[in-house]
Amino acid sequence: MIRACGMSSQAGVGAMHIFRAAITGFLVLSLAEIAFAAREFPFQGDIDFVQKKFNIVLGVDSQSSVAVSARQVAGSEYKLLLDVNHLQTPLFDLMTKVESTIEVKQGHNETFSEPLERLRLQGKVWSQYSLIDYKPVRELSGNFEVKDNKLFLHSLFFGNLQCNGTVDLISPYRIDLTFNLYDVAMQDFLSFWGMGKKYESAGLVSGEIKAAGTVDQLDLKGNLEGRNGFVQKLDFDALSLNIEGIYPDMKITRSMIAKSDGMSFTFEGSLNLKDKENFKKQIKALTLAPLVSDSGIEREWTIRRLNPDAAETTELKYRLRKEDALGTGASADGGIDMLGIEQTRKF
Repeated sequence: MIRACGMSSQAGVGAMHIFRAAITGFLVLSLAEIAFAAREFPFQGDIDFVQKKFNIVLGVDSQSSVAVSARQVAGSEYKLLLDVNHLQTPLFDLMTKVESTIEVKQGHNETFSEPLERLRLQGKVWSQYSLIDYKPVRELSGNFEVKDNKLFLHSLFFGNLQCNGTVDLISPYRIDLTFNLYDVAMQDFLSFWGMGKKYESAGLVSGEIKAAGTVDQLDLKGNLEGRNGFVQKLDFDALSLNIEGIYPDMKITRSMIAKSDGMSFTFEGSLNLKDKENFKKQIKALTLAPLVSDSGIEREWTIRRLNPDAAETTELKYRLRKEDALGTGASADGGIDMLGIEQTRKF
């Protein structure tokens, strides 16, 4: 149900600016589950075209709701309020109260004769009382801009994530976003890929994930590092993961894991992130090999062990000298290749 309290032709067009500002607020929060999913939600509220304000409550389900209100503060300035109550996202349960101030820099005049396509907005966004899975997190903060039918996000922070980039405001809603992760819990990282609830894990993950394209054709590229953790029975001191592809079909390349027992391996292969039932089989199918450096005359295996106090590292290098391109190696005269071992301790 929507109740309108009076309307004139000029005020009606002016109210469109408020609607555009409200839509921007939704996008800033990245509520993709609502914004892009092909679902229907009941809503009710009040719209006052004369006072240029509205209040709408969106009923997501019996336990969740999203309330949004906007009003004109003065001239070209608007204020947006967003109250999220137990919203079940694909990753977590979210509760937060978000405020945003928005200034119309272009496309606003007394007669509202400027076309909406020329609309340019600048704003700030911040949150209070935010809980993810009922636990406090770093609050949302950042700046944004709307111009040329695009939303520009400038250093948007929420929890242990930072986001920069653009989102098209017209179909097909192309995105070009960069997410920086700072010491994200391994459990939360696995949940992002849809598998966190099934696997015991610990440790911290940092790095960068780039997302470009449309929701149904999303190109992802991640360069990530983990440390001092485990996933199921796999313990590691250090983990370097390079992953890319069109979601959900991803490829792992040039990645490395240093296990707690001192062994270092490279691994690569393919993953289908939607095939959660066979995730364990996909992991087992990855190609795993000892960390090897190969040159024309020498092949080197490296084993590193980080002592528990983290103050000392023991490194073993196994070198196999072989015939080089000029035929001057040990086996050039029918002899055998030479194997050498070197141990190094770093304090």
